[in-house]
Amino acid sequence: MQLAPDSREPRGLMRLLRRALRPRGRRFFVLFNRHAELCVAGLRALTQLLANVKDPDGRVRDIEAIEKRGDGVVDEVRSTLERALFPPFGRVLVFELVNGMDDVLDLTEDAAQSLHLYHITHVTADAVRLAELALDSALKLQTAIAALERMVSPRAILALCAEVDAIEAQADHVMRAAMSKLFREEPDARQLVKLKAIYEVLESLTDKCKDVANELESIVLKYG
Repeated sequence: MQLAPDSREPRGLMRLLRRALRPRGRRFFVLFNRHAELCVAGLRALTQLLANVKDPDGRVRDIEAIEKRGDGVVDEVRSTLERALFPPFGRVLVFELVNGMDDVLDLTEDAAQSLHLYHITHVTADAVRLAELALDSALKLQTAIAALERMVSPRAILALCAEVDAIEAQADHVMRAAMSKLFREEPDARQLVKLKAIYEVLESLTDKCKDVANELESIVLKYG
């Protein structure tokens, strides 16, 4: 009995053909990678700031400078997109991807400035853990974004996105436990309000990273 040809083969050949014909748009990938690097740098600086909120090394200023550099990358992506006849992905997808990464940096700056403006003198291990989870997410996103240009292994990119989703779920658990402990053990009402606000912005960082992962999934599922 003769076996029917694998129906996946033509599909795979068409996918390779689409990749070969798709405009490379090298500049876009350079900018995507640059912004991903800035997200990692900003979140790394934030975790270092949380390790010593007295900020002897000027981490708040560093994060503000990184965020401004991120804005510059977004502006360059928009400018490049206006001039491009054939961007590597749909214009909306390009726009949403870089804006999603910029949301991560904006929130990173918000967290750093909040620590300074609220005159936070100490933070909990739970706050540090939330920042570490956000940094872990950003590192995985950086790897996934670096793989976008060649798209040799779409499954590997999707797997990284799934890991970011799992980290966001983990951050939810850390957040709930931290809030429960805060309301049970913190006697100072002002400190409680301050820490609650810090927890919320730190947990939102993993939400923003998950949003970027969702944008990446949309690109891979359409173009991978």
